[in-house]
Amino acid sequence: MVSAMILSDLVQGKKNPYADVFSPSRSILRPHLAVNGLEAMVSLLTPTAKRCPHLGCALKWNPQARTWDCPCHGPRFTEEGKLIDNPATGNLEL
Repeated sequence: MVSAMILSDLVQGKKNPYADVFSPSRSILRPHLAVNGLEAMVSLLTPTAKRCPHLGCALKWNPQARTWDCPCHGPRFTEEGKLIDNPATGNLEL
Protein backbone atom coordinates (compact mmCIF):
# COMPACT_ATOMS: atom_id res chain seq x y z
CA MET A 1 0.00 0.00 0.00
CA VAL A 2 2.76 2.42 0.95
CA SER A 3 4.72 1.60 -2.19
CA ALA A 4 1.66 2.35 -4.31
CA MET A 5 1.27 5.70 -2.57
CA ILE A 6 4.95 6.51 -3.08
CA LEU A 7 4.86 5.56 -6.76
CA SER A 8 1.65 7.50 -7.33
CA ASP A 9 3.16 10.62 -5.73
CA LEU A 10 6.39 10.14 -7.69
CA VAL A 11 4.51 10.03 -10.99
CA GLN A 12 2.57 13.18 -10.02
CA GLY A 13 5.72 15.00 -8.89
CA LYS A 14 4.59 15.19 -5.25
CA LYS A 15 6.78 14.72 -2.19
CA ASN A 16 5.80 11.64 -0.17
CA PRO A 17 6.61 11.55 3.58
CA TYR A 18 7.52 7.84 3.38
CA ALA A 19 9.79 8.05 0.33
CA ASP A 20 13.01 8.43 2.37
CA VAL A 21 12.14 5.53 4.67
CA PHE A 22 11.61 3.14 1.73
CA SER A 23 14.32 4.55 -0.53
CA PRO A 24 16.63 1.84 -1.95
CA SER A 25 19.59 4.15 -1.28
CA ARG A 26 18.82 4.55 2.44
CA SER A 27 21.55 3.58 4.89
CA ILE A 28 21.10 1.09 7.70
CA LEU A 29 24.16 2.46 9.48
CA ARG A 30 22.91 4.08 12.65
CA PRO A 31 24.74 4.79 15.92
CA HIS A 32 22.48 2.46 17.94
CA LEU A 33 23.24 -0.39 15.52
CA ALA A 34 26.97 -0.04 16.26
CA VAL A 35 26.30 0.11 20.02
CA ASN A 36 24.14 -3.03 19.89
CA GLY A 37 26.79 -4.87 17.89
CA LEU A 38 29.52 -3.86 20.34
CA GLU A 39 27.43 -4.96 23.33
CA ALA A 40 26.76 -8.33 21.70
CA MET A 41 30.48 -8.86 21.02
CA VAL A 42 31.39 -7.93 24.60
CA SER A 43 28.72 -10.32 25.89
CA LEU A 44 30.04 -13.17 23.74
CA LEU A 45 33.61 -12.56 24.95
CA THR A 46 32.77 -12.10 28.66
CA PRO A 47 34.03 -15.03 30.73
CA THR A 48 31.09 -16.37 32.73
CA ALA A 49 29.67 -19.71 33.74
CA LYS A 50 26.11 -18.87 32.75
CA ARG A 51 25.51 -18.75 28.99
CA CYS A 52 22.29 -18.44 27.02
CA PRO A 53 21.42 -21.67 25.18
CA HIS A 54 20.15 -19.61 22.24
CA LEU A 55 23.45 -18.19 20.92
CA GLY A 56 25.83 -18.39 23.87
CA CYS A 57 25.77 -14.80 25.14
CA ALA A 58 26.72 -14.13 28.75
CA LEU A 59 23.67 -13.92 31.01
CA LYS A 60 23.24 -11.03 33.44
CA TRP A 61 21.49 -11.28 36.78
CA ASN A 62 18.48 -8.96 37.11
CA PRO A 63 18.06 -8.35 40.86
CA GLN A 64 14.70 -6.55 40.51
CA ALA A 65 12.99 -9.37 38.61
CA ARG A 66 15.27 -12.08 40.09
CA THR A 67 15.91 -13.51 36.62
CA TRP A 68 18.83 -14.30 34.37
CA ASP A 69 18.54 -12.05 31.29
CA CYS A 70 20.32 -12.35 27.96
CA PRO A 71 21.30 -8.92 26.58
CA CYS A 72 21.76 -10.22 23.02
CA HIS A 73 18.25 -11.34 22.05
CA GLY A 74 16.16 -11.08 25.20
CA PRO A 75 15.59 -14.57 26.61
CA ARG A 76 14.93 -14.60 30.36
CA PHE A 77 15.30 -17.46 32.83
CA THR A 78 14.21 -18.06 36.42
CA GLU A 79 16.74 -18.42 39.26
CA GLU A 80 16.56 -22.17 38.73
CA GLY A 81 17.23 -21.82 34.98
CA LYS A 82 13.73 -22.41 33.59
CA LEU A 83 12.94 -20.53 30.38
CA ILE A 84 10.55 -17.58 30.76
CA ASP A 85 10.79 -15.80 27.38
CA ASN A 86 11.96 -16.76 23.89
CA PRO A 87 13.88 -16.94 21.48
CA ALA A 88 15.78 -19.58 23.47
CA THR A 89 14.07 -22.95 23.20
CA GLY A 90 15.31 -24.66 26.32
CA ASN A 91 16.18 -24.23 29.97
CA LEU A 92 19.64 -23.39 31.29
CA GLU A 93 21.98 -26.21 32.19
CA LEU A 94 23.15 -25.22 35.67
